[in-house]
Amino acid sequence: MLFSTYFGFSAGGPPAGDGPNGAWYYDMCLGDLTVGSGVQWFAYANSLPPAPPPSPAVPGASAASALSPPSPTLYVNPSGTGYVNLPEWLWIDSSIWHPITTSATACNAGGCTTSSATATPVSVTWNTGDGGSVTCPGPGNPYNQSLPTSQQSTDCSHTYTQSSIGQSSPDGNPNDAAFLVSATVTWDVLWSGPDGAGGGLPPITTESSTTLRVAQIESINN
Repeated sequence: MLFSTYFGFSAGGPPAGDGPNGAWYYDMCLGDLTVGSGVQWFAYANSLPPAPPPSPAVPGASAASALSPPSPTLYVNPSGTGYVNLPEWLWIDSSIWHPITTSATACNAGGCTTSSATATPVSVTWNTGDGGSVTCPGPGNPYNQSLPTSQQSTDCSHTYTQSSIGQSSPDGNPNDAAFLVSATVTWDVLWSGPDGAGGGLPPITTESSTTLRVAQIESINN
């Protein structure tokens, strides 16, 4: 009867493609002392620590890339036609003014990690078409037609000092020349993961535009 046994020895590093935890062995058949299958490398089972799961920042960045906050709906008053030297109220639909969150999961041989990303609106920047720019800390206050102006206030307005004559016309009629007005919402982005991990990511923006005709009117100050 032949018996196979193994005798360990040092013969340098492992073969290509194998990890460092293991040893070289001679495979000997003791029945007739002839060499059996020769020199072999045996890797040690469970000798390597398990790989760590992905860093929370990886799914955090993935979640941030999936954020898709809505574009603003613009409102102005007076609407349709504004007037030189009369403050133009500016606001957007406040229904979008809230945080938006999404999550993502990343996996590897060590497990899975889930993180989330949140976009929060922080300001609205209006480009008024006449070279002016107004940054407002919130969506702005809607103008209430049922109340006198003296009973209302806004922190988001712009006063035109020139008419829109000579600007592009949305319908081709030069009498309808209008300023192109845009509003850009800036959203701060934060990601968060397990064990208190988290941090800031570059802000994102959403934008919409409209046109506003501005006319010159004569007024008398008493």
